[in-house]
Amino acid sequence: MVLSLMALGLMDLQSPCLGDEKPSLRAQWEMPARCDPFAPVRIQDLKEELRQTGYRLVIAIHPDRPADAKGEPPPRDLYLINADGTGLKQLTKTPDVDERAPRVSPDGKWFTYNYGDYLVDVGTLKTRELYGGYVWSPDSRETVQCGKSGVTYQSVETGKKTRTTPVARKVDIVDLTPDGKWFIFELRDYLGCQYTIDFLSAAGGEIRKLPNHAIREGECHPAFSPDGKWHCWNAGGSLGIRKFNPSLPDGTEGEVVTLPRERLGQDPCGRWSHCGRYIAYVKIPHAGSWRVHSPICIVRVADGATITLSPPGWLGHHWDYDWLPPAE
Repeated sequence: MVLSLMALGLMDLQSPCLGDEKPSLRAQWEMPARCDPFAPVRIQDLKEELRQTGYRLVIAIHPDRPADAKGEPPPRDLYLINADGTGLKQLTKTPDVDERAPRVSPDGKWFTYNYGDYLVDVGTLKTRELYGGYVWSPDSRETVQCGKSGVTYQSVETGKKTRTTPVARKVDIVDLTPDGKWFIFELRDYLGCQYTIDFLSAAGGEIRKLPNHAIREGECHPAFSPDGKWHCWNAGGSLGIRKFNPSLPDGTEGEVVTLPRERLGQDPCGRWSHCGRYIAYVKIPHAGSWRVHSPICIVRVADGATITLSPPGWLGHHWDYDWLPPAE
């Protein structure tokens, strides 16, 4: 069942708070995370709301320069940026190397980039080689990846593999629930479907398929909310959101919210904020191609309001962004 935001009654603004002082909107990086994607809007102006949260993001973007003779954009570098689009700060400067795919640890103290090759301390911005996995363990002490031998965990501190769980087939795991029990990923041509979003117990066992979106277009790039109770994925020509409940046969309670496709474009590849209220994504026009790199944006889940995060003319790509806590 696909529901619109209007049908869920999510467009209403929150009623004024009692008392003279308004509560602070500054984001709290609680552990464990508590997410409320459809909580009432607090400030109608999304940019101002994001400014007050203090959220930051680490992003990988191409500078606003012409493509080369082969049509390729200049290499990406990493930047820090406030969630309201201000305060852009360059972190890497490698004109001949593409730096991409930053991934923040659950505790917000580290991030990796280049799919786990490098590790950065968020507080000091000191960087070292890691050559770990793309996915983080819930305690932020290990990274995880799936290879031919199974799902392998690697210590962030020592760089050594700590354990491997055999699985029936190699899959490209992209996220892990905060209880450490379930991986999510995508498969092609599985169980008679061209596109599927699937999940697997961290203990191994059978691969379980989540229901397809009612609009049968491409489905990919799933991501759990930080509390593991929701997931988003590219679906319905936009971004689909639904609950995740592995205790049920289908792994979900079935209701799907599809964010406005005219605002998000195709293949948004969402990445949740720690509170679950916002999702960063890349806006690819429906008339274009997912191969073309595009602006990085943020959507507020409750009402579908959006802002463009990357500067004009600067472009990112799939999952070239992740959320950071407010600066101390």
